[in-house]
Amino acid sequence: MSFIMSLSAEEGLSLYKKATEKNFEEKAWERWLVDYSKMTKENFKSFAQYFKEIKQPPKSVDNRSDEEIINDAEEILKSMKRSE
Repeated sequence: MSFIMSLSAEEGLSLYKKATEKNFEEKAWERWLVDYSKMTKENFKSFAQYFKEIKQPPKSVDNRSDEEIINDAEEILKSMKRSE
């Protein structure tokens, strides 16, 4: 512990980040092992593929039409003008 406390803030943060990444990878490996037991030839994913997919942030999908988005934006602009 004294070794960690003797590091500069930058080195300490770098070490913390690396430890967090390794912990995440270890948890992903454990998840992959569980999912692996359910995989078939058709849906097999290597750990590298699996890890790459879970590292990416989830994509949000907006199912509104262009017209709905424009109407929402206009309502926001109107409400901003009223508050001025």
